[in-house]
Amino acid sequence: MPDPIKITYKKKGSISIEATVRIVDEDGNEIPQPPAKRPGIVKLCGCGRSATLPFCDGAHKKEAGPA
Repeated sequence: MPDPIKITYKKKGSISIEATVRIVDEDGNEIPQPPAKRPGIVKLCGCGRSATLPFCDGAHKKEAGPA
């Protein structure tokens, strides 16, 4: 049995997925992923401020106030 996929949610930050995944839009079109800082980990935006949605670009670290 394969290991379960690990997903880490940070309240005011990113959602990290430790697995090889395909991200698709509502029409089923694959969304190209930016280069990963750490191979095998995809970070999705959890704050809504990213310029590269649905991926995290660290905008939650730059802006003050609640996300």
